[in-house]
Amino acid sequence: MATSLAYVTYDHDPQLPLLTDEIPADPQTKLQREVQVNLQNEIDTVVPEITNPELREISQTILSEMLRFFDWLARIENNLHKLDTLLESLSLLEVLEFEARSLTDYIDTRAIRLAKGNERLHEVLDGISYGITHDLRRIFERELVRGVTEQSIPIVYGKIMHAHGLLTNCFQQSTITLLQVFKPGLDASTLFNDVELRLQQSLILCKDLSSLMRFVRLAQANDDPDVMRSVTARILEFRDGSMQYLMYKDWRGYESLALEVITAIENNLDPKPLLHRFICFLEVLYGHVKMRAVLADKFPYSGMDEEE
Repeated sequence: MATSLAYVTYDHDPQLPLLTDEIPADPQTKLQREVQVNLQNEIDTVVPEITNPELREISQTILSEMLRFFDWLARIENNLHKLDTLLESLSLLEVLEFEARSLTDYIDTRAIRLAKGNERLHEVLDGISYGITHDLRRIFERELVRGVTEQSIPIVYGKIMHAHGLLTNCFQQSTITLLQVFKPGLDASTLFNDVELRLQQSLILCKDLSSLMRFVRLAQANDDPDVMRSVTARILEFRDGSMQYLMYKDWRGYESLALEVITAIENNLDPKPLLHRFICFLEVLYGHVKMRAVLADKFPYSGMDEEE
């Protein structure tokens, strides 16, 4: 593994919400350039149409940062084809973590406050901050991307690839939901040229939600301790896996109900009322996922009006 790293240092003005220094340009693939151009064009179309100057400012700031994040993710993606750049990719992930936390600070301290008069925007900004914070904790705290340099190359490679996938999904969803506040008809699947990926993710989500519902129904009918332990494991497995493919607005609801169910089971309380609430919540989620446009051919009678 290479020992020379492209570490980046910053002089951060505390009065500015975000860092402004740039990582040196990295050659992009044709697809990556197309995505960047499409996204920039969409931002240039949507933002000037925002009549409220404060909402226009915060939207422009957040979307501009997302563009920079995608630049760095593209660099990490290209590095994945060259094993001697794994340490450089870890360095870039650390920079991304710092900047993403700066962005959530900006959202929490300024953007959400200015958006209070716009309920839809306020909800989306709150979801973006929650989602980014959730994934950063997962990558840098629970899954310990930091401190992996002493591990084998395949493990380091796998952790970087997984972190790249989580952050890509996270920033794409953040960008899409913010743009759709001001342009509800935006076709999210074509914006990032990832229709096939979104189809795969939605199919995985349907399969895992269906499996989880079967386990919860089993627990409703059988309160055997082994069954309850299996349900707890499945609930946590979904939280740490396929939940990332849900919309941010559903993450908090899932985690809240899941915690109540698990707490009841672990404390030998009667979990059946909570299991009933949980299964109803999962059924609603499953119905919403089936209505995604990318699944129109798979569930033609479920409705095709909802789009991420």
